Amino acid sequence: MEKERGITITNVDEVEAIAWQIFQTKLGLTFKSSFTLDDRKKITDKPEYEYYREEAKKIYEKRQTKKQKAVLNKKYPVIDVPSSGKSRWIGGAYTLCFVYSKYKGNFVLRGYMKEVEDYLKKNYTHYFCNFSLWSNGFNRDIWRFWKDDIYIFEPERHRRTRIIPNNKKYQVRKYSCSYESEEENKKRKEDALYFKRLPKKWIPEFDRF
Repeated sequence: MEKERGITITNVDEVEAIAWQIFQTKLGLTFKSSFTLDDRKKITDKPEYEYYREEAKKIYEKRQTKKQKAVLNKKYPVIDVPSSGKSRWIGGAYTLCFVYSKYKGNFVLRGYMKEVEDYLKKNYTHYFCNFSLWSNGFNRDIWRFWKDDIYIFEPERHRRTRIIPNNKKYQVRKYSCSYESEEENKKRKEDALYFKRLPKKWIPEFDRF
């Protein structure tokens, strides 16, 4: 396959998308309306813009991590979710979404978070998932359940920072609400599931939710 400075041609569009995001972030800009191709070229064709492309290529290379390679080695199907091309501050991080579903098995969605979330909610039910978010070379993970009122709380390792008392394990349950009765909140905690490590597939216990 033909290559351009070590980046395969099929990935040039992704590098350009990252460069455009860096360009706006560095200058503190956000464009609410979509630019036409001609409008964007007035900026991207200038020699000064090459700096943002070089930075984007570095970030792109960092995304090719051991975790991503491990996904492919596990033979999980990978679905690339198209980007809308719209600039946004929220939901704009690149993500690998590891989905563990009841009816479709395990698979990975790859794209930008907002598009991945929308695609997931539109096409699937009965799943839990891990969003592995990447932005400017940094990573963080977020666990989600397919129902909006069910939360996956991660263990908090340091006692002083614990929001939930004794939260030493993963908890899958409804969120406790201050405006609900003590009895209702107690019932939610009794119905919770606790895991030292979350399973890597849908399990029958999740059907209770």
